[in-house]
Amino acid sequence: MSTMAPDVSTPPDTAGPGRTGARRRRKLLLIPISLLCALGLVLGYLFLTAKPEASTPLGASAAVPGGTARINGIIPLEKDGWLPPERVQVLDEGPSAGTHRVRILVQFTALEGEGAAVDTSQFSVTGLGANSIHPLWTSPGKTQLKPGDTADATMVFELPNQAIALVLEGPGNTRLSLGLSHHTG
Repeated sequence: MSTMAPDVSTPPDTAGPGRTGARRRRKLLLIPISLLCALGLVLGYLFLTAKPEASTPLGASAAVPGGTARINGIIPLEKDGWLPPERVQVLDEGPSAGTHRVRILVQFTALEGEGAAVDTSQFSVTGLGANSIHPLWTSPGKTQLKPGDTADATMVFELPNQAIALVLEGPGNTRLSLGLSHHTG
């Protein structure tokens, strides 16, 4: 009796026609998944390495048409309860959900021969998580400064709680950083 050992070098064909189709679909699915992953990596890299436009650090003076501007303070209204001298209905109502209100104190100084025109309504706040936000209230509205004169302006904004890298933008490509002190708990 001769016993012959079974041939183990070739496995039995158990794949069948249904299994090869499923394998092929899985392999074809890898192509779009790989492309999506590559696109995600490229976009992530671009987002993380993107540098925002330069802005003047909080407390430093920035050039504005005819002079300079400097932020002297950013005070959350919830902390000090400040209200403008005249009644403003929009400020009587509380801030929207997910926002807080700040009072930004800016000092303008006229340096050039013709002075500086200041229009606080032309300022807005921008940043990551915040589109262009216009002031709820400003004082003074418009004023003309003679060379050497200064004016203190107050602007009230309603800012998103989750916004970061906020900048006060104004005429002449003025960009003043707001820092982080305005965020409330």
